[in-house]
Amino acid sequence: MQARRVIEIVQTGGYLPAELIFTGYWASQSGLVVFILNGVAPQAVDLVLDPIVVTLPMTIPGVLYVDVGDKTRVREAVLFAEEIYAATTLFRRLTIRCGIARELIAPVDRAIPRLEIRTLSERNARTPDVAKPQVATPAPTGNRLRWRPAEAAGRVWTQLQTSDSSI
Repeated sequence: MQARRVIEIVQTGGYLPAELIFTGYWASQSGLVVFILNGVAPQAVDLVLDPIVVTLPMTIPGVLYVDVGDKTRVREAVLFAEEIYAATTLFRRLTIRCGIARELIAPVDRAIPRLEIRTLSERNARTPDVAKPQVATPAPTGNRLRWRPAEAAGRVWTQLQTSDSSI
């Protein structure tokens, strides 16, 4: 597995980091991004990604989900990654045990700005026809919740609450 980026996804206070998940998927236009799921079900991440997946071409490398408990796949992902973003001490330690130097593991709170800058520069340098990111926001319609694109002028920071990670 040749991942460009590895990002740990963790719920905080019952919320998924939706903006991080959106940005990680958008960054996957230039190479495989591995989401290390720590206490998060793949279905929960799918719910966050469903609105954005349809806005990007189906030919992009996309994201791969790896459970933090699968040490073999975690090792395979981090050994060849260009960038690693850790949210917890557990994942940071696991990464260091795989032979990655501490200074190469960035805190997850730096991921969004770095990924946005790198993805834009890669887009300009390599692939001028890559789709722009489309952030979706929930819009209530009667008893249902539908998604609509967010306004480009106003950045929408979205976190979705889940009752547990078994969605």
